[in-house]
This record gives sequence, structure tokens and C-alpha cells, in this order.
Amino acid sequence: MHLIIFSNILTPRIKYIFNFIFKEILKAELEFTSNSTYFLQSEHIKISYGDEPLGEELFFKSTPLLFSNKLEEIKLKTVSFGEYQAPFPVEQSALPFDVFAASFFVISRYEEYLHQRNTIEEFKPSKSYQHKWRGLDKPIIDEWALIIKSIIRKKHPTFKFQEKKFQHRTTIHFSMLPHLPDGFLNRTKFIFSAVFKKENNYLGSEFDRLTGVGINNEQVLEQVKQIFVSKKSNPLYFVDFPEVPMDYIRIDNIAKILNNQSVGLLRPCASNTQKMTEIKEGLVKLKKTQPNLTTSTSQQLEALKFPICYLNVLNSGITSDYSMGYGNAPGFRAGTCTPFNWYDLQLEKVTPLVVHSYCLTDHIFQFLSHEAATEKIHQCIDAVKMVNGNFYSSWSLKSLSDHPKYKKLKILLEKCLIMQGIDFSLTLSGSELLILIINPIIVANP
Repeated sequence: MHLIIFSNILTPRIKYIFNFIFKEILKAELEFTSNSTYFLQSEHIKISYGDEPLGEELFFKSTPLLFSNKLEEIKLKTVSFGEYQAPFPVEQSALPFDVFAASFFVISRYEEYLHQRNTIEEFKPSKSYQHKWRGLDKPIIDEWALIIKSIIRKKHPTFKFQEKKFQHRTTIHFSMLPHLPDGFLNRTKFIFSAVFKKENNYLGSEFDRLTGVGINNEQVLEQVKQIFVSKKSNPLYFVDFPEVPMDYIRIDNIAKILNNQSVGLLRPCASNTQKMTEIKEGLVKLKKTQPNLTTSTSQQLEALKFPICYLNVLNSGITSDYSMGYGNAPGFRAGTCTPFNWYDLQLEKVTPLVVHSYCLTDHIFQFLSHEAATEKIHQCIDAVKMVNGNFYSSWSLKSLSDHPKYKKLKILLEKCLIMQGIDFSLTLSGSELLILIINPIIVANP
């Protein structure tokens, strides 16, 4: 037995968000139909999405968003739902808001498309709707999915969902450093190039070395590797390459350390053709350091602009990305802690790019006390564990060195790894119960 979803019109948006919630988060099998007769005669668990129910099925009232194929301004209204506000309020429905339109609006980054269309300024988390709704610190789509699961089980107690387990992955990024070539002419040419190219890290790294803030990549990588081995965890490394010939980059020792490790490309935003060329060149260099690399994974630290950044990443052959998050604020930018395929609102289609959202960065901790940072780690990990999602955090290799400036960050990473390994006290049924208690309004709805 599986779920059967009915809608008069089955748009790409409807199929995308229903598949994400039911297949990716809840791990349930489902089929779609726009044939009302077939739907009513089916013996499977029935769910309808539209203006009114067809019979005794579980009914979710729809709003126009998922039936549209345009990117347009929306005047959002909200309804109180537990601790936060939920958009797209409806009546006479299994929930007091259109949970599928709300989920699509958040995960597609609909508001960021509109923002990029209207201004060149970077999108700030404090301006996001999730922040205004007081839901940025929660994977709200995963929580909503668990509520839907509870509603289905209440109506169909024998229906079984496959269980999903909590997973975690730490990402660590660093830059490969160039070295001076032999010969006076070659050295002069190299230094001249470094001065006039902001992308090159040579002068900055030399300044760090002279002031004592710089690190030895090989040494710190070895130390970090031992930390993860002791915690029985495997990080994902992202490497940036300077814009110099490969002969000017020291790779031998680092390549040995990263052997059999997961490695991706730390890339620019790729907001234009030149940047896309840099990505492709970076992938070539990455392949030389990791000959056994089979998949292309990326992360960027610059402003993530929609849709240009992701379009150019896809055109570069990258299939997995870890850039979805806010570098200067904790939270769930896409409203979920479950990996998802990016939906391009301009082309109105699902893309093959799999997006992994991080919710914490070491940059955030620099401005918090040790106690406040520890509490924030606790909050984020517990929020992800409650929904059995994927917890991702982003760290700079420099932050994990023995330099006194970064001592707090290295300690916080180890704490983070310990917390990730501790079993969560709530079982899945317990987390569902907790959400139902937090949101008692759903119990009163038919």
C-alpha cells in the first residue's frame, strides 16, 4: 500500500514538493493522478490537494502558488502556528495553512529570486521571511512533514513509513598555496601577477606567515585528520586553487594526506562566464590532486545569487553543492535539513544539482562567547536530530590550527563532533508527539 495524491492539475511545482516531502523526508511511496474516478476507486491511502475534497480522503486545501508557472510578487499573509507564523493560511483543511505552497516557497528560495531581480545587494538573513516568521532556527519543512506523517497515521494507523536516520557531515575549506618558481624572470613575472590578481592568495599568505597568523596546511590537516579519526567521523574537504599554473602549486604532501578522503572544489560564485571558466580550471586542478575523484562537489563562501550561481555550477559539471546557508548567521536557509534537488524557478524545472544545507559556520562563533556558541551548537544539532535530518557545519582549516587566536574554535569543533555522536533522547514517535504538543492547533482541525 502506498499514498495516492490527487490534484486536478499536476504542475511541475506540485510534483516537486510532494515528492520531496513524501519521498525524500518521509520515505514513502506515492503516485499522482488527476483522474477523480481512479482516485476514488483506489484502495491506497488517499490525499487530495485542491479547492475541496472529493470524498473522505485526507484533504489539504490549496492556494494558487503551486498552480502558477510564473515568478511574481506575492502578498503573503500568515497564521499563528505553534511558536512561529506560517504563510498561506487556509480554512477547512488538514492544516490551517497550505503546507505544500509554504514548503515550496521556502525551499525554492522564491524570495531570493525576487530580491536578485530587484537589487544587486546581498540577501541578508535578517530580511528573510523565515526570520520574520521566527522559524529560521528550525528545519520547518521537515517539522511540517512529521506533522503530516502524524496526521496520516492518526487516520491510517496501519500505514508504515520507512525510517530515516540522523546523519552529520563537517565541511572544512582551505586554499592551496603557490610557491615561488625558479629563476629571476619567472619569479618577477609570478609576483607581478600576484599583485594584480585579487584571486591569488600568495601575498596574503606571505603576510600571514610573517605576522604569525598563517598556518602550515599539511601540519594542520594531519592534526584535523586525527581529531576526526578519534571521533569516528569523516569530514568533507573543499579546496581552493590560486590562478597560477599547476607547476607553481605544492600538492604532493596534501594529496597524500587527503588520499581516500572526500574532497570538493571551493569555488567562486560563478556569476559570469569568466568565473565559470575558473571553476572548470579548478576542477582540472582538483582532479590532478585527486586522480580517483569520481563525482564533482562544490562549496562557495561568496554571496549565493539565484539563479546564476547554480546555473553556472551545473554547466561546469558539478552535481552536488554545499553552499546553501548563511555565512554570518545560524539557521536553515532553505528551511530543511534534508538534501534536495535544486528547482530553478526561471526554467520551472527540477535540476540534477543536489543541494546540502549547512546551518552553522565557524565565522559565527568568533562573535559569541564560548557558552553562547556551545548552546547554539546544541540547539542546531537537537533541531536536526528531532527530525532525523542531516546536520552540516562549515569550518575554515585555519580556524582549527593551534594558533592562540583560534583556540576557541578548535575546542568548539571537538564539542560539535561529540554532540553529533550522542544519541538523541527522543524517539521518532516522541518527536512527533513533541511537535503535536507544540502545535496543538492541528489536533482541532478535521
